[in-house]
Amino acid sequence: MRMRLGLCIAALASLSLSTASCKKPDIENCRRACWNGMKLGFWAKVDADVKGLTSEEAAKIRAQRELEFAKLSEREEDPGLMNCITNCQQNSNDKQVECMMEATTMARLESCQKN
Repeated sequence: MRMRLGLCIAALASLSLSTASCKKPDIENCRRACWNGMKLGFWAKVDADVKGLTSEEAAKIRAQRELEFAKLSEREEDPGLMNCITNCQQNSNDKQVECMMEATTMARLESCQKN
């Protein structure tokens, strides 16, 4: 009887520890992290697109892309954003999400998933 009780307590303790470690990140933090990732990815692509152009050509493209990004930011629903948020909540932890929210480069953003 004592052996069985001890096993049950150990099993419950193990279950509560695994449940505590499975806490999902907050949806708003995931939304911020995903937006930051989308922004960094967007501007990294712009940087690649303007590489080698004259400063005047690059400025024109950047101005156009700023308008495009503003329109993206105003969208009420974005399937890519929703997928990112879902993935964030299912596969990330709070430390990773905080790192993604604070990242200022794509390299830093990508390194966040390793935390």
